[in-house]
Amino acid sequence: MAAFPRREKYGSQSPSILSDAWLAFQGPCTVSVGSTWQWKSDNHDPSVSDEEACTATEELLPKASAVYPGISKWDYVRARAGIRAMPPLTANGSLPLLGCLNDVIGERSNCAFWLVGGLGARGLLYHGLAGKLTAKAVISSDENMIPSEFTCWKAIKASR
Repeated sequence: MAAFPRREKYGSQSPSILSDAWLAFQGPCTVSVGSTWQWKSDNHDPSVSDEEACTATEELLPKASAVYPGISKWDYVRARAGIRAMPPLTANGSLPLLGCLNDVIGERSNCAFWLVGGLGARGLLYHGLAGKLTAKAVISSDENMIPSEFTCWKAIKASR
């Protein structure tokens, strides 16, 4: 992820953008742009070298410019790394993980522990739906209120 501040202001009511690169505007003068992928990396340090930052910026800037051309006039400030916990890939793509955790953690009473996770960058799109579906299920104590596409993760055995 790279941060770009700008003296020229981005409209306060303007949306963040999700495309080949995501642009998360943090006020009128700062935007975070992401993300790159480095599969199976063992590096958990959020700091990145100048070389890694340059590579990430070279990869992200053209993608971001395709949806927001003005980004090319912004100034690069810093890059940082993070780990994204991704949900399993299904026939419907990588969908959020929703559902009751009681069976997973060993509780057999009414559902008291619920999961809303695996949102990734698509969380910008799915967060409202995921919250609404989970809230209905929690209120009714009925996980079946959540479509099975979001709870199918429970049938997948963890690979180690």
